[in-house]
Amino acid sequence: MAPSATDHQGFMVNGFHNHYPEATNHHEKVHFDKKLTPKRHEIKGTDPSSKILFLDVNILDSTGRPPYRGDVYIQGERLRHVGEVPDKEALRRDQAVRVVNGRGRTLMSGLGDAHTHFSWNNGDLGKLGGLGVEEHTLLTARSAQVYLDSGYTMCFGAASAKERLDCVVRDSINEGHLPGPRYLANGKEMAVPDGDLVPGITAFAKGPLEMRETIRHHINLGVDQIKLSMSGEQITETRDAQDCYFTDEETAACVDEAHRHGIRLCSHARARDSVKQCIRHGVDIIYHASWIDEEGMDMLEKNKHKHMVAPGINWLIATVYEAGAFGYSFEKAEQVGYKKELDVAIKGLKEMHRRGICVLPGGDYGFAWTPHGTYARDLEHFVKLLDFTPMEAIIAATAGVAKLFMREDELGKILPGYYADCILVDGNPLDDITILQDHDKLNMILINGRIHKASYKEFLRQELVDQPKAAPAVRPRNFISYALKDGTKRTRVGHLNLQDDTITALAFASGTLVERLDQILGTSLTDLKLSEEVMSKSSVDILPPITGKDVLAVGKNYLDHANEFNSSGYDSSDKVALPSHPVIFTKRASSIIAHGQTVYLDEEFTSTLDYEGEIGVIIGKGGYKISEADAKKHIWGYTIINDLTAREKQRDHKQFYIGKSADTYCPMGPIAVPASELPETLTVTTHVNGEQRQQTSTEQLIFSIPHIIKTISESQTLRAGDVIAMGTPAGVGIGMKPPTFLKPSDVVEISVTGLGTLKNTVTGFRDPDAISELLAEEAAKSVPCQNLSITNGGVGLTTIASGKKLNVEKLGDGTRLMVFVHGLGGSTTFYTQLVEKLKLAANYTCVLFDFEGHGLSPTIADSTITLSSLAEDLHSLLSTKSLNLPVNEEVTIVAHSMGCLVAETFALKHPELAGRMVLIGPPPCPLPQAGYEASIKRAATVRKEGMRNVARAVATAGTSERTKSHHSSAFAAVLTSLLSQDPEAYAKGCTALASGHELDLDLGQLRSNVLIIGGEEDKVSPPAYANKLDKTLPTSRLVMLKETGHWHTFEDIDGTAEAMRSFL
Repeated sequence: MAPSATDHQGFMVNGFHNHYPEATNHHEKVHFDKKLTPKRHEIKGTDPSSKILFLDVNILDSTGRPPYRGDVYIQGERLRHVGEVPDKEALRRDQAVRVVNGRGRTLMSGLGDAHTHFSWNNGDLGKLGGLGVEEHTLLTARSAQVYLDSGYTMCFGAASAKERLDCVVRDSINEGHLPGPRYLANGKEMAVPDGDLVPGITAFAKGPLEMRETIRHHINLGVDQIKLSMSGEQITETRDAQDCYFTDEETAACVDEAHRHGIRLCSHARARDSVKQCIRHGVDIIYHASWIDEEGMDMLEKNKHKHMVAPGINWLIATVYEAGAFGYSFEKAEQVGYKKELDVAIKGLKEMHRRGICVLPGGDYGFAWTPHGTYARDLEHFVKLLDFTPMEAIIAATAGVAKLFMREDELGKILPGYYADCILVDGNPLDDITILQDHDKLNMILINGRIHKASYKEFLRQELVDQPKAAPAVRPRNFISYALKDGTKRTRVGHLNLQDDTITALAFASGTLVERLDQILGTSLTDLKLSEEVMSKSSVDILPPITGKDVLAVGKNYLDHANEFNSSGYDSSDKVALPSHPVIFTKRASSIIAHGQTVYLDEEFTSTLDYEGEIGVIIGKGGYKISEADAKKHIWGYTIINDLTAREKQRDHKQFYIGKSADTYCPMGPIAVPASELPETLTVTTHVNGEQRQQTSTEQLIFSIPHIIKTISESQTLRAGDVIAMGTPAGVGIGMKPPTFLKPSDVVEISVTGLGTLKNTVTGFRDPDAISELLAEEAAKSVPCQNLSITNGGVGLTTIASGKKLNVEKLGDGTRLMVFVHGLGGSTTFYTQLVEKLKLAANYTCVLFDFEGHGLSPTIADSTITLSSLAEDLHSLLSTKSLNLPVNEEVTIVAHSMGCLVAETFALKHPELAGRMVLIGPPPCPLPQAGYEASIKRAATVRKEGMRNVARAVATAGTSERTKSHHSSAFAAVLTSLLSQDPEAYAKGCTALASGHELDLDLGQLRSNVLIIGGEEDKVSPPAYANKLDKTLPTSRLVMLKETGHWHTFEDIDGTAEAMRSFL
């Protein structure tokens, strides 16, 4: 029997999962000769007047930037507007526009496959050669449609079983006669005599002359590329994958002949020597490359601008681990060498990715155990096996394949002007790359602006479009707690629409969104409203209704269950079945999990895990000594609880806590419903693996809900948000004959009248990464984080190479880089007017960013900020791959005030990244004793009093007399900049400035060309110091602005701009 290809966490064996934090677009390094550009095939049939408007989609544009919410407008065959759509309201009402409510679903480019076989038959390839041309044409056409049905809009042909099958189907797709992806067609693969891998589907040639003739024959057929079959395949057992069957002369002749006619070559090249021949002679696309050695890897790295690799890794994985059902056992695959080839291929492909070599998905689909329609498995393999991040895998499958088509400027991205080849995905593939394998999650598929797949329900009816802001005609009932998947982990409470599984976020009457259920337990339903934030349930993480506090619970509260429990041998709590008083215990808060999460069965802890379907009472109004008559006034509503229990622990410890409080032992949800929306009597029904085990109503309770509330509150205060699990009816595992306990893979579903169904699956594996991540999140929450709420938890922030999140603005795309570093109390706004006035974005790539804790950048309490740490942040920023900054050209750093000390520290440590510097109001270095003491005192004052007094004092002392008396808007800008700072974060900035007291910089060693801009009335950077610095620096120039204090761009933007203009 074949072992599993994945471990208990879902990661491939032999693979790793410590992914790179930033996306790398290796395809951008490939530059095929323009003479090899394939014929430009166009798909006909799109009505140029067609208009489609997507509202509120999560746009994954395949550039490497994080997804963002927005709208997309398609006109004809191309994307017209992306992100923001002009005249959106008019388009919504236009009868000719089809309007789609995205509800936060992901809109992304259609996928691409770099190794496609339309004519493979999902079975015995040995029969392909004898298949009639009529039947084979239908089969090939069907495969093309399956690719499109699977969300694939670009396919690169890797060989055809008959000479013209690929070409004929390609042309029919382009004429609009057949549904299918954009296609670059191939012919029969070329091999030397007796070098065929599958009988009847190969074109044979021997020697350079025959090779050239065969190449020309293929070209005359109308192919877009030609495949060489240069190495063997283990499954043949006669032609080893490590053997190369082409000579150097033959390969060179093929390349020369094909390239002379403007045609690229691809090659089946598993063998070490085959790969080297491909690189040596210029075969453009290398398939497999399993047995590449170190020399070949070095050759490929040096020539990575000429080649792309498509490994077809799914063929190896499926052959080793999944072919047993088709008669090709794991033992057989291991015997012939596939297991070893898979291992070395994993190692080599990971190394390629590390070295920046372009590796594209395309898994050799169409064999019996790699059937058509399963193409997106490749992306999962890339992530779990080859160290790709989900973003990198998606970029490779979209923009990367577009580069393979040599149409990267119009295919493979969601950008204005690109072809509208896109898919609408119910969920976020960056969170779960496997979602792209689920065709049901591909809600819409478009190619060339035409809709290939969509339900009529996707399109808004005109009456809804005419009233886009009208609230749904329902009031909140099905309260569901969830977390956003936008990187911020912000929580929300919404109303779940059970008909279409959409969630509408709830808001207070003021419009403020509700973050936790306990915030509204004392709020009338009439004081809540449904917001306009609507998303699919699958696009968020479902949370338990209530978390963070222990669950109160009642034992033995249904007569039939009390009897079955008492007679089971596991009840050591009492000698009689019927309790005289309520049995009350607690379940630890850490045991609570959500609907859909897995229950961990630790078989070292228990072998008797049992389920208990229960109703959870949510207290809405706290109280002490609550009477039975008043108890219902204190109930907010109800939810479902599975009171999971380790029976032998419950028995042996003679109490309930240990056996019921293990991690994951309290699934809760999926929704909470107010008591006013439910009937008096509720029925609990439990199924295990589809078999009904429990069904009883609350009429059978021994102690009623009001009696339990009275009992608990007799000595302790019940609080709003407390949850009471009311006990379970008969039908649990210990009551069965013989007792039946839960085991891994069991599915427990508990349904309650009006509350839906709570569903959880048992697993035998504890995910240490998930537990560690949870603990890290809890630890992070316990450490205060300042200045985060201003970005709603980090929306729009950039994660730099060090892992910190900073506010970064990138303007322009010039080949030279200019970085702007603000000072204490400043932000990116200090430079906004300067960049605009000098039109710097027209010639430079301009990067403005906020220091940690300043502007829009957050800071956590245990992060100590110093000038050195800020300089390291600057270096991490420039090293952040997702920003794609042109650091190889001359870099100009523009710095102000404390930012000058940061820039000087940075430039001395990284001189190659600071060719030019503009220092605006540079403070003395090292900072004088008086400056040190003033900074420490200012930090203490801000922590005590807040920003108001300090901001006024700094603005007054830091600006010129002219600014204060005649330039009120400039003074207001300075004051606003200071008042906008978070007090604690600003205090940390003050201590960072104070660290300049110990700064020991030899500024005479600065290699940068420096412009110093001073102010005649600058008290922080007095003219005397500016002159001294000018004399100290090897290459510098000083410009002194008249009637200017320390806030130069606010006080004299014209003078500052003119000084920089002449310098630049």
